[in-house]
Formats: sequence, C-alpha cells, structure tokens
Amino acid sequence: MGNYFFLQVFTVVFALSIATTIFNKRVLGFPQAIGVPIVSAIFVFILQWAANLLGDNQFISINLTNIENAVRHIDFYDFLVNGVICFILTSSALKFKVSDLRVYWKPISILATIALVICAVLFGGLLFGFQYLIGNPVPILVLLLLGSALGATDPIGIKGVLSSVRAPHHLMVKLEGESLFNDAMCIAVFMTLLNVLQGEHFSLLATLQTLLYEIVVAVIIGWAFGWAILRILRGKHVMESLILTSALLACGSYLVALFAHASAPIACVIGGLIVGNKWDEILQDREIREVNHFWHTVEGIINSFLFTLIGLELFILDLNASMILGGIVAFIILHLCRFAANFLSFAFFPSFRARSYNGSLTILSWGGVRGAISLALILSVANVPQLSQYSDILIGYTFIVVLLSGLVCGLGLPSVMNAFYFNPHEETTGFKGWYQKMCHKMNRKGVKYIVGEDANGNEIITIYNPEAIVDQQTDDGVAAVHHPNKVQEVKRLENPHNF
Repeated sequence: MGNYFFLQVFTVVFALSIATTIFNKRVLGFPQAIGVPIVSAIFVFILQWAANLLGDNQFISINLTNIENAVRHIDFYDFLVNGVICFILTSSALKFKVSDLRVYWKPISILATIALVICAVLFGGLLFGFQYLIGNPVPILVLLLLGSALGATDPIGIKGVLSSVRAPHHLMVKLEGESLFNDAMCIAVFMTLLNVLQGEHFSLLATLQTLLYEIVVAVIIGWAFGWAILRILRGKHVMESLILTSALLACGSYLVALFAHASAPIACVIGGLIVGNKWDEILQDREIREVNHFWHTVEGIINSFLFTLIGLELFILDLNASMILGGIVAFIILHLCRFAANFLSFAFFPSFRARSYNGSLTILSWGGVRGAISLALILSVANVPQLSQYSDILIGYTFIVVLLSGLVCGLGLPSVMNAFYFNPHEETTGFKGWYQKMCHKMNRKGVKYIVGEDANGNEIITIYNPEAIVDQQTDDGVAAVHHPNKVQEVKRLENPHNF
C-alpha cells in the first residue's frame, strides 16, 4: 500500500501554509511575502518549545529528529530554481509592459548587472573583515558566493508593499524590472563562483563568453516560444486550454533553456514579455483577465508554500547569540552595500544622475527586498564538501538577512517613499511617526513630489513644495520662481523623462 510519504508531506505543508497565511492576514496584516515567513518562523519556535516541554508525554509526542531529517532532505534548488520559479517569473513577465522596458531598460540593466556585482564584491569584502575581527574567519570566495546569492531581489514582496501607497509608475517599473532580470545575473555569478570553489580553472574571458552564450541563446529560445504560443492562442479556445497554454510557455521555455545550458530565467521572462504584450490583439479582455487571475492565484499559492518551507528551515539552524548577531551585521552590511553599489554604478553614467527625480536612487536602494531565491541557492550548496564547514554561517546569515530584509526594507519602504512623495495620510504619532521623521532626514534637498494625473489620465509628477527652492513668494503665499537658474532647476526636477 505504500507509506503515503508525499501525501503526508503535502498535507502538513499545506496545513501550515493555510495557518500562516490566515494568521498573517487577520492578525499582522503584513504583505504576504513578508508576513508568511515571519509567521512560519513563529510557528516553528512554538512547535520546538512545545516539543521540549512535552518531552516523552504519553499522550502527545513530537519527534523533532524526524522533522529535522525531513527538512534536510528538501531539495530547495531543484524545487525552486529548477521548478516553480518559471511560473513566478512568467506571471510577472506577462503583466510587464515592453513599452516600459523600452523607456527604462538602461537603469534596469545597470541595477541588474553592474550594481549587483559591485554589491556582491563590497559585501564579501566587508563581511570578510567582520568575520576576521570576531575570530571566525571565512574565505573571501565563500563570502562572495554568499553576496552573489543575496543579490536576488523579490518582486512579490515589493509589489505587495507598494500596493499600499501611491507609488510613481517609474519606480514600480524599475523595481519590478530589476527583480525580473537580476535573478538570471545572480544565478550566473553564483554558479561561476561555485565552480571556482570546487576547483575549476577560472578565466574571465571564458566566463564572459559563457555568460554571453547563455543570454543570447536564452533570448532566442524565449522569443521562439513566445511567438509559438501566440500562434497557438489564435483561434477558438476554452479557458482551460488558454491556462494550459500559458503554463506551457512557462515550463517549456525554461526546460528547453536548461537543456541548451542557457539562462532559463531569461528565456521564460522574454517569452512572457512577448505573449503578455501581444495577446490583447488576439484574445478578449475577459479571457486575459481570467488568465491573469489564474496566474495571480498560482503566484500566491507558490509563495505561501515556499515561504512556509523556508520557515521550517529553523529546525536545522542553531540560532545561538553569535549567529544572530552575525546575521544582523550581515544584513546591515548588505543594506549599506546596496546603497553604495547603486550610487557607484550610476556614477559611471553622469547623464542619468543629471536627470533624475529627487530620491529615486534612495528608494530603489531601500527597495531591494531579499526573498526565497537567495535562501534556495544557499541551501542547495550548503553541503558541498568545500562549503560544508561553513554551512551554518551561510544558512543562518541568509535566513536572518531575508527575514530582516522583509521587516526593515519591505515594511519601511512606504515611509521612505513618503520622505520624497507627499502623503497626507502618513503617520505622525507613536513609533511609526518617529520612524517617519527619521526617514524624512534622507531627503537632504527637501524637495517633495506629488503624483497626479492629467486630463487624459496619464501620470504626472510635480513638485509639491516648490518653496523649498524658490527665491521669492507672492503676498498671498503662493510660491514664485524668478531666478532663471531656479526656473531651470524646477524644470529639471519635474522632467517626465527623469529616472
């Protein structure tokens, strides 16, 4: 009859996923991608405490050893990177407009490539110094590997957070676009460093050639799948076939790219972009809405399932005081390196710095919420012989950084946004009010914007408080700008082509 192992596992994980999702929704009220892993961690702490309290109770017995063994046998890399990530990326790509990509492809490319590499290098170097100071040195290559894994940002968490505020469209596009494309770059850098750690000969030229091959072949595969799926979608369909066809786009392009040794994430993103920006020409609005609703539901289920599994990782972690302190320091270092990397990378492109909205880089830097991909990459290699002695540090630091990233960066992002974009409903009292005042100090220029719409419904961004840069006010208190240089400054700060 079998032992029903998979049925037991699915039953337990689905039950935990439902419990964590409901508790977060009804009690905490956090965005799902941030609240679910926190609630999962709380539930695991309670389960561990209950197991230790009950001990050998004759009525209830919780065998933590069996749970730990089951968690250790979960192949996160295969489940996420070689599995469900194709559905997450395709779901986001289907809703991402190519017109936005044409406008913002340069800043998105900088954030997803140059800034990612600089952040990983700075993080590895600074954390190497910290580990050396506390007397627990870790090889620099191992920490660079950790830095590359922590380069992946989570679009789900950011979208959940920004849905609560009136975020300008250009910031939403860049944050989501970076998340779509930096996963592929992150995995490529991660695998290159892993190969070096395992003794393979490293050559910069060969690495660049391999990376170029992976990108070009992935784009070709994604383009081919995208147009092939569009051909299939033409004609009459039932809703089930539309959904299955879009699912084939996700897993089919990803699988073919894997067999071709190309970048599978890029392949399914390109395919999703082509289909999502063309299917309104061949499908009815109702059909598109229902397919998008299906993908939104799938995205939510996968993330609840995934973050619950991540919460279960606490069973195999030894979270002592030094580990927690090291994880907090690693998070602070990563946060600082994210800011430094973004500002340094855009310093190479002065034309961008010359035309930017006040606070864009600060908000983009703060919005780099880390998610499941980072932890999945580390969990997948923690038992590699060259890394096994550092597995506790790698897993522990990554877990703490992911949790703190959601709490600090994710939940704090609306307050940072309010520092640069006027929000009449921002908090002014209690801890939230104090935190909001601290965030306002990030706005050194003092210029704030307000997001509105013109007569045609197009988004416009105008300076909310022009008195911050005017040289004169009229008798009725209305701000007026007379000096030619300041007139140009106002035009520059409000330029719709800013990034």
